Amino acid sequence: MPSAQSAQLSSSSSSPPSRTTTTTDELPTLRTYPTTIPSDRTSALRLIADSIAQQRQLSSYSLITHPYTLSAAILLLGLLSQYLELYTFITTAAGVIMTLLVVVRSLTADYLALAEGINYNWLEGPGSRFPSLLSSSKRGGHHRRSSSTSSTSSSGSGSGNVEPAAVTTKSNNNNNNNNNNNNNKTNSTSGGGGGGGRRQRNNSNSKTLDNGVENVVVVTKWGSEEIIGALVMKVLKRERKAVLRAWTVKLRYRGREVGRGLLEEGVRVARAKGCTGVEFDGGHANSHRILPDMFNKGFERREKKAKAMLAKVMVEQGMGRSS
Repeated sequence: MPSAQSAQLSSSSSSPPSRTTTTTDELPTLRTYPTTIPSDRTSALRLIADSIAQQRQLSSYSLITHPYTLSAAILLLGLLSQYLELYTFITTAAGVIMTLLVVVRSLTADYLALAEGINYNWLEGPGSRFPSLLSSSKRGGHHRRSSSTSSTSSSGSGSGNVEPAAVTTKSNNNNNNNNNNNNNKTNSTSGGGGGGGRRQRNNSNSKTLDNGVENVVVVTKWGSEEIIGALVMKVLKRERKAVLRAWTVKLRYRGREVGRGLLEEGVRVARAKGCTGVEFDGGHANSHRILPDMFNKGFERREKKAKAMLAKVMVEQGMGRSS
């Protein structure tokens, strides 16, 4: 007759072991795809504008930590310490440091003016370049407005909190709708009814196709709503090449292969459209430099790293090298 202990062991061995199962049905998915959805494009433009505003932080850091700046500050503070008492020296040094920070903010404020230029006009406009936007902002009152914006929205902010793209996009869409309504009325009165309006629209579409230029927006979406990466590419069909005008990833998702996924999808789309090469535009969204070259070493390192990654992706997809 088996003992109670052996009966307990046999019953426990006969029952299947319990397993903890983890379902992934509710986990958000990561998708990278070309889009023509207005909301996705608006989010992509806002993300690009934020990346330009973030350049202000790197530029400010480079300016403050540059050996020339540090040497000048230390020399000035050393001279003041020779002629001032301790209490007076401390207050004077604090004032010198505050003045230095104000000067740095002023010298790098133009990045916010550049960020405000990212809208649908930049996306669809023919070959817009940032130096022209910057020069026009200095001629008008736009530069002063961007400086006041920097004092309220960019002090200590991780991304600059720049959201002009959505506002500008909304106003541009309203203007475009009004212009389309006026054009439809003109076509219906002068072209003999609705048929004339349709012929006019068909002619404009064929003109766009004959131009041989197509703007492609590729986004990476985390879950169902959040756009965490964006790539803007101009496909030149006559030259059979694609030019990257913008490529960025949201700050907290960088270093996780999201940017590489965007490049892979961009190269795939370009190849499907008959392109034989992909390269960065010389005037891409993050190419403009506010400070002299000696303060832009960090930007140049990022530029070389981006080109090297694009070249590697192109080789992996059998497309040669980028330029």
